Amino acid sequence: MTLPTTEIITSNQGVADLCAAVRATGWFAFDTEFVMETSYQAEVCLVQVATESRIALIDPLAGAELDEVWALVVDPDVECIVHAGSEDLAICHRSTGKTPVNVFDSQVVAGMVGSDYPMSLLRLVNEVTGVRLHKSQTLTDWRARPLADVQIEYAAEDVGYLPHVRKHLGERLATLGREAWARDELSKFECPATYDRQPAQEVLRLKGARSLDGQQLAVVRELLKLREQMARQRNRPARTVIRDHLLIEIARHKWTDPAQIRTLRGLQLPMRALGELGDAVKRALAVPRDEWPQRAPTTKPDSRADTLVSLLSAAVRDYCAERELAYALLTTKQQLTGVVETFLRNGGLVDANEILPGWRGDAIGSLLADLLTGRRAVRVGTAAQNHRLVVE
Repeated sequence: MTLPTTEIITSNQGVADLCAAVRATGWFAFDTEFVMETSYQAEVCLVQVATESRIALIDPLAGAELDEVWALVVDPDVECIVHAGSEDLAICHRSTGKTPVNVFDSQVVAGMVGSDYPMSLLRLVNEVTGVRLHKSQTLTDWRARPLADVQIEYAAEDVGYLPHVRKHLGERLATLGREAWARDELSKFECPATYDRQPAQEVLRLKGARSLDGQQLAVVRELLKLREQMARQRNRPARTVIRDHLLIEIARHKWTDPAQIRTLRGLQLPMRALGELGDAVKRALAVPRDEWPQRAPTTKPDSRADTLVSLLSAAVRDYCAERELAYALLTTKQQLTGVVETFLRNGGLVDANEILPGWRGDAIGSLLADLLTGRRAVRVGTAAQNHRLVVE
């Protein structure tokens, strides 16, 4: 298939005309090119918009304002088509304070209709159209001007094929009767929590955090809040202001004295900032015990649980293979472990309606409940069945 000619828009009037045309169409493909290695927030260098008849590259570095584009992304009457678009949509959310709506993410939907998940745009476009994209500009500097021809081609391809891909995936959803599943899964893009940056919730994800006690974790939480403030003030990526392992080390020692904090190798902050770190530690040490971050309880390995999780995982993988559904999109080992632990804790009882939330429960809730309670069994199939697992 041949893409429309790419146009580059550098004026606000050009943006206004494009957005008016998109709004009349009712949908558009959307992508951004940005850099964030040296700044607190992503610096948007290019915005790509496509319909069946147009591909436009909007250049904010040439003076084109993006407010009307963001308005399209949050317009419930206009469908916004993206591929693995969380970061692009997050930029819109931060720019407007509003949540994107009516999003169609082709990576997500592809996993519901027989493709792998997560699948790259290159593979998905090739699978749907037979076209091989030229993905050679992934690490290019999008701030450089003028844009090279290869950059323009790359940016155009990121959105140019999405209208055709969306049409194909929509038809597959209808054929398989999974439109409701897609709406359920895609609704996550309309939830502010998908985009809101909450550093205090990242405490246990830091390497080394699980070796700390509750009070030390409270220190980490307070230091993360302060680091975010410092990064915003300095317009730098948070982890370049204070590295994660240095936060852990300050919390481990509960240092409040700037002179002690200063002894850490790799911490390059002025004394005033070191004082702020000490004050943050003092605030954390004053937090009552019942407000400390809670670590997941340590439990002894349960061989029964491991066996049951393996059984359920194998059965669900077979279910997915038979029904053109990506296992990695449907569930995770952690989710299945939670199901099994609930089952064992409840003395062998399980409620199929509460086993997994949303469309996932619709898909495999009954299967998991039946396997755990013995209403269904698993065996190895015959040679005619390719010796695959058979649930019966």
